[in-house]
Amino acid sequence: MIRCKKCILPDTASGVILDENGLCQLCKDYQSYIPKGHDELVREIQEFTLVDGDYNCVVPVSGGRDSAYALYYAHDILGLKTLAVHNDNDFETETARTNMDAMASNLGIPLIRISSKSKLSSKIVAEKFKMNAPFGPWIVVAETCEACEYGFRAATYNTAREKNVKLIIWGDSKDESTKSFYDLCQNHKTPTKWDRLKKPGIFNVIKYKYYFSRLKKEYGPNTSDGLKEIHLFDYIRWDRRVIIDTITKKLAWRAPADSPTTWRQDCSLIPLVDYLTYLANGVSKIEIGFSNMVRGGKMNRNDALIQIEQIKRNNDPDRLKMFLLNLNVSSSVIDQVLREQQHI
Repeated sequence: MIRCKKCILPDTASGVILDENGLCQLCKDYQSYIPKGHDELVREIQEFTLVDGDYNCVVPVSGGRDSAYALYYAHDILGLKTLAVHNDNDFETETARTNMDAMASNLGIPLIRISSKSKLSSKIVAEKFKMNAPFGPWIVVAETCEACEYGFRAATYNTAREKNVKLIIWGDSKDESTKSFYDLCQNHKTPTKWDRLKKPGIFNVIKYKYYFSRLKKEYGPNTSDGLKEIHLFDYIRWDRRVIIDTITKKLAWRAPADSPTTWRQDCSLIPLVDYLTYLANGVSKIEIGFSNMVRGGKMNRNDALIQIEQIKRNNDPDRLKMFLLNLNVSSSVIDQVLREQQHI
């Protein structure tokens, strides 16, 4: 395996071609973005700070580091009357729960947790895995997080409306985005309805649709109509060291002691998503994210490589299989996906 000399993308990654200088096309085409600035952020939210009521801002939190920093920034730096909202998607980690309790307590902010009483997210993940298994790791991993993403947004938007809050501040960032890689990687075909009818598992399709309709009914509409959405790191520089230093000191945020990285510690699905991405694309989800950070000068290349090797050692296929078995996915279906190791 040969990696790009600037970032860490390997030549085994789908769509990646290294030139004569050892650079991938993402590095050659990379253009850094300039944040709009704190002052512009203050101008954009000014009208919302004048609203009467208990709260004038909602911050969605997962227990991860970036949403923790967004919560701190909204409350302590912007001085907003902030409400934290969390969607318990059935896969939150103990670390995430502990961190959310700690940061809400340290900031004196109410934390609203929303979840499905029937654990619909885990049922949707299981049925989606079963119905997509015949099509391989790519389509499985592409749709694994669908229910969680719907619930996260719906919980945020509808809580804001219930509390008469118009402003939402998100903690996502372009620096950690994997979009540029997936824009490059276009060699996967999404199955059509006819493809699904030709494959076994139509019962799983029906169950998936049934569970998702129930999720939508429980959570309400997934629309931001009438709400102002701000993505914090479009305005201020995303700096991993500043974020970690701030949230550990001010919010008592912690990553697991045995984890080589502070990234994506909030969801127990992450190891599965990471491994399936590797099977499908010849590069793990975390490698794609780290490569973007390295490319943008936000992470040291050697540190990224060291962490990647440590993470790979922790991604045990047998442990992932047990995780799926606990979701009521059969061994035969699991093996159908995990045995497709064309990139290993």
